[in-house]
Amino acid sequence: MLKTKENIRLRGGFHLQDSFPIRFYNVMERMTFEGQSGEFVFSIPIPEKIAHVIVNVCPTEPWALPSWVVLEHKTAKFLNKLKALRSHSFPDARCYLAVNKAENEPVVSAEDYAGDNEWLEVFALDAKYPQDDPVLLAKTILGIEMSFGKDPAMHGILILDAQTVLALYESGIRGQIVDSRFIALSGSGLRENEVVRVPLGMPIEKVIRHKAKKSVKHRVFVNGPLRGKEITDLSQKIDWSIDNIVVLEELNHKVLFPMLKQAELTSTTNMLGELRRCVFCNFCDDICPVDLEPALYYHAYERREKGKARLFHLEKCIECGLCSYICPSKLELLQIIKECKALK
Repeated sequence: MLKTKENIRLRGGFHLQDSFPIRFYNVMERMTFEGQSGEFVFSIPIPEKIAHVIVNVCPTEPWALPSWVVLEHKTAKFLNKLKALRSHSFPDARCYLAVNKAENEPVVSAEDYAGDNEWLEVFALDAKYPQDDPVLLAKTILGIEMSFGKDPAMHGILILDAQTVLALYESGIRGQIVDSRFIALSGSGLRENEVVRVPLGMPIEKVIRHKAKKSVKHRVFVNGPLRGKEITDLSQKIDWSIDNIVVLEELNHKVLFPMLKQAELTSTTNMLGELRRCVFCNFCDDICPVDLEPALYYHAYERREKGKARLFHLEKCIECGLCSYICPSKLELLQIIKECKALK
């Protein structure tokens, strides 16, 4: 069945890929190290409980692993493997493919394929951050309201990326050992942006050792500086949850309006900078993808009334970090929200 939606719009959000494009110059074959590789392990919930399988090949962050690396511009071939995986592991589930409407080959190939396969629906989405968040994908594609941080399987939903689909196919159907994965490496602290195939279990320090700029102090983020986390222990090993590593040069200068100064943003990790007062600009309200007003949490926090933040639908926050990113006063809004959420 063909059911393509090309005009789905996300309220708020930000076109990160358009504003800060990253070009990956090289796709490197598997790296090697002397340690023992890990192995891909993925426990699929009981098939009878899975009614929907969403396969997301529409990343919205410029540092994310590009979909073409995994699809290899052969979307129909990928969908054949998804079809075999569905028949093997969740035969009663309906599948949905989320593709970037700006990428011609995946959209055209997926539409043609879905026309002959009633189990598949294609959604051509606007690659606006954070459209690919599980909460927003479930709402956009299925019309299901899902709480942030909850397992989608509780709603009968399995959300997979393309690389995981292929790993499930190789390990579950062909019986092959999957012990490596593609990782996107980018950032001002590296000599160049590239995609590498990394053995599972390889320490991050070994992944970036010969790729970081010499004599440059840098900070390392796993899965991006917005949704991911900064790590200081580089002995952490690569596992299947790591999609990308961002290495940013650490600079001391501050940027007043980072969203308007692209060159400064791409060369510094000081995306927040020094704290100032809220100027009631409403930027955070306009950019919020789930219709919240982050400034309300800030003012409750400043009045030492963290508990009142719960009156403003705090539980809907998906912690995408856009409010902190866009704030011209550099208020650490996401950190404030997390503190208010943590209250018992």
